[in-house]
Amino acid sequence: MGRRSVLALLVLTYALAGCGGDGGGDGARVAPPTTPAGDGTATTGTARSDVPRSAPRWETVSTFNGSGAFQTPEFTILPGAIQWRVRYTCTNGTLRITSTPPPRRPAPVVEAACPKEEAGYSILTGPVRLNVEASGEWKAVVDQQIDTPLDEPLLPGMTPDAVVATGSFYRVEMRGEGTAKLYRLADGRRILRFEGFATSENTDLFVWLSEATRPENSATAVNTPHLEIANLKSTLGNQNYEIPESLPTEKIRSIVIWCQPVAIAYAAAALST
Repeated sequence: MGRRSVLALLVLTYALAGCGGDGGGDGARVAPPTTPAGDGTATTGTARSDVPRSAPRWETVSTFNGSGAFQTPEFTILPGAIQWRVRYTCTNGTLRITSTPPPRRPAPVVEAACPKEEAGYSILTGPVRLNVEASGEWKAVVDQQIDTPLDEPLLPGMTPDAVVATGSFYRVEMRGEGTAKLYRLADGRRILRFEGFATSENTDLFVWLSEATRPENSATAVNTPHLEIANLKSTLGNQNYEIPESLPTEKIRSIVIWCQPVAIAYAAAALST
């Protein structure tokens, strides 16, 4: 095999191995702990090998804002969290954020000259407080990165008699398992729920509502009218999505899990009443 052929295969392999780098619905990019926090005090999510793993995702733990010095109330980072971050913005002066307890090798989670909007990372787990030293206004959002299955509860009114359509996920280009249920609540809202859902572990996946009756390939999925409603929250577990009011229910014939960077349909579920 020639050198060009080998390179082409390598490019294809890397493209199919990843769908970008977003693990959460907030649009932030998954990043390693690049600040000098160097905790070394916590284990990562790899310790529980008996627990199924989803693609890593960010979930917000707490949000704080203020002006000047402040110590936050205690919040908890899950023992199996891969890492956590503080997404911060500050207006002027300087901003320094440390944690209590401190990491094994003490260093600020954030140390910035303002104005600035960025993130600082840590791998300390358990109960944590942030100690903020600032000379101006600031905002700090704490997110933890986890890879355990999502388990969102049923919303009020999501009873069996509120289900208007159901379907089972199947493989298009990648793994597809679980059930999709479309609910109409008493207040008129429509909620799409995935139960026992599983698709191939990856990131930058999106939920499409499609007019295709039963898409069997990526070409059919992308060439049939559809509406993207959200980033996929997790590649495993139970999850809810609200459907926009502007989309008629009769146009929702299937659900497609779409990988945007590679432009392929991972999985789909054909809905029936």
